[in-house]
Amino acid sequence: MVIKQSLPIGAAYLIIELVLSFFIASIVKLLEPNLPIFQILFYRYLLCLPLLTIYGLSKHGLKIFHVNNIRLLLLRILCGFLGLVMWFLAVATIDISLATVLFNTMSLFITILSVIIARESVGLRRSAAVVVGFLGVVFIISPISASFNFSGVIYALLGAVFSGLMFVFIRMLGKTNDSIPTAIWYNSFGVVVSLIILFVSENYLNNSVISLVSRDLPWDYLLALGLLASFQQFCLAESHRYADASALAPFHYLAIPIGIAFGVVLFNETIT
Repeated sequence: MVIKQSLPIGAAYLIIELVLSFFIASIVKLLEPNLPIFQILFYRYLLCLPLLTIYGLSKHGLKIFHVNNIRLLLLRILCGFLGLVMWFLAVATIDISLATVLFNTMSLFITILSVIIARESVGLRRSAAVVVGFLGVVFIISPISASFNFSGVIYALLGAVFSGLMFVFIRMLGKTNDSIPTAIWYNSFGVVVSLIILFVSENYLNNSVISLVSRDLPWDYLLALGLLASFQQFCLAESHRYADASALAPFHYLAIPIGIAFGVVLFNETIT
């Protein structure tokens, strides 16, 4: 279904998605000292599926899994998974404020990749907005007094590249596909792959699978993680149905003040 394009609606959905993503990142940072990253990822993917599935069934019925372009879907799934893994590893390793600033080099990648892959027309105003925003990112990095960790920096930058690709593929999918089926496929993939990686990397095969449903787990945080991720996924996909990825790219820079605010308020990070 082709919908009428509207940058204000697309931008509104994206801003909501950005705020939700920082609530999710904050929960991840709180959980990471006690839970492996891939266990957190497993619950994030698993617990966001029920709400998406209920909404999808009410809207699409038995066509809930129907997607027109399988190749684009696979590319969106792979880049989205890798981008989220890198983002979670970054916020777990370095301050949210620094991770956010580095991650938002993504806007530059989105603009470039939109032209190369999606053949979008990027005018002078869009290009200027992205370049000015990128220069702002470079300027902001210097005064942030954050716990520097080289691996965390690499995670954030890799996350920016993979997420930039993901946003382009989401836009291309959104032109002919509804947001819910693609979100359900993506999160279902995430459940399976994160569980496999968890079993291998944490040697869970030698332990009882019952540990995954232990009463000792912080279920309040995990359920909140899944609920927030459900709404985040919906807003993310909807934003790119209403506007080009390159048109939305400058709005991603709003994540910087939002991320710094979360870091300062919740984690006492220092901005000098």
